[in-house]
Amino acid sequence: MFHYDVFVNSLADLPEEKEVQLALRDLAAGTHKYCYKNVSALVSADQEKYEHKLQIRFGRGQVHEIPYSIKILNPVERIPERWL
Repeated sequence: MFHYDVFVNSLADLPEEKEVQLALRDLAAGTHKYCYKNVSALVSADQEKYEHKLQIRFGRGQVHEIPYSIKILNPVERIPERWL
């Protein structure tokens, strides 16, 4: 079962084992299902490397057949402080 999904243009947008900022969609059941989170994370093509499973989708919604794993390092605030 997947925990998150992400939309990318190509797999090159997901460098493995490097910190990357992503907009993830939460797939957990409940009231917050499909909510987006901006995070800093590590991604791996090895499904067992990190605790959470990541489903990759391309621009038109096509699903990549191989699931990735993801480790979320911390949330990222994309709204400038002066607007808060």
